[in-house]
Amino acid sequence: MSIDMRTRNEYDIRPVSPVAFFSDQLPSYAIDGQAYIQAWIALNKPDDFTIECEGNCWQLSADEGGLSVAPGIAPAGLHVRMNEEEFSGLINDEYTPITFFTTGDLDIPRGNLEDYLDWWLILRALIDKRPMHTPGAIKLLALDGSKLDLARKFTLEDPIEEMRYFLETAGFLHIRGVFSAEKMDEISRDMDTFQSRYVEGDGKSWWATTREGERRVVRMQAFDQFSAATAELLEDPSFQLIGEIPGLGHVHSSLENNRIEGLIKPLNVVQGISDLPWHKDCAQGRHSLECCSLTVGISITGADQNSGQIRVIAGSHRALIRPSFVRDAEAFGLPVVDLPTQTGDITIHLSCTHHMAQAPTSRERRVMYTGFRFPTVDVSLSSVARARLYNAREAAQHMSDK
Repeated sequence: MSIDMRTRNEYDIRPVSPVAFFSDQLPSYAIDGQAYIQAWIALNKPDDFTIECEGNCWQLSADEGGLSVAPGIAPAGLHVRMNEEEFSGLINDEYTPITFFTTGDLDIPRGNLEDYLDWWLILRALIDKRPMHTPGAIKLLALDGSKLDLARKFTLEDPIEEMRYFLETAGFLHIRGVFSAEKMDEISRDMDTFQSRYVEGDGKSWWATTREGERRVVRMQAFDQFSAATAELLEDPSFQLIGEIPGLGHVHSSLENNRIEGLIKPLNVVQGISDLPWHKDCAQGRHSLECCSLTVGISITGADQNSGQIRVIAGSHRALIRPSFVRDAEAFGLPVVDLPTQTGDITIHLSCTHHMAQAPTSRERRVMYTGFRFPTVDVSLSSVARARLYNAREAAQHMSDK
């Protein structure tokens, strides 16, 4: 098993003609890939889907007999409008429906986002040759065939092969005591000191309003540029070892000049996003171009169910499921795992592992997030798609206002 789920690269991306796609490519995908969608459709019969692209319309229908495509507008069901650049980005996996939702570009005259996500899954299954997930399809087994102990906590002294297998199978890791309490206290003090360097609207921070009416900075990007202790941590051999766990050459890399960010999770947030609901980090797009990268959480204060702990859906990185807007995490038939941490612990989740953070109720949480990605992924490429993706990620902080 490998966490390298990439099926295309930047050089595979070409403009996609809607006419050619619906007349030639999709019917072929539907014939070759019926086995990828059949079981899911039997459980979740989707309504018809109309895609309108700059005045031209195509209607899609799916049942246990397969998928059919025809020109025109379906009399009922989902109807989505987009331009040709957006259509190409959607088919090339540069965008997802979540991208358009967060940027405010979602145009659905009939139906809703949930309907759109279901049809997006069908398209991705056919294009990427990846089966849609149904409950029971994914097993979480240890090397000896027994049930995997999802509560297991590792240390950096444990065999890297065991950590690698657990990460590949479950999609996450919890590593105890990587950094000292003294180092975490120093960084926490830096968070207090350097909050004043961030200003609302600067493009480098996220903000939220508490029940008391206080505006709080909740995400401080590029925090290593202010905190010397944080910059030193990124060079620590214990930190660099994290990238070696998958055995695929992952390197620590910045995203849009953001090597690491400091997060403060206040109590009683009533506006703005401090604790994100269930999502995959690839929910905005580029799964087949970049997954799986490692998202690394460094626990500054520790966390439990009363102070903003992270939760994951074990094995969800192996499942083609909705990347966001999950109403019932149990419905996938995969275990939901709490990850309570102590000061100095690290959590790792893959970029396509479903996760969320609980809102703190007794004390605020402090944590830093950074990551490792494949060395061949070039995040510096300048393109319309990359700019839209970056804007979508930044716009996510306003999702609670919609």
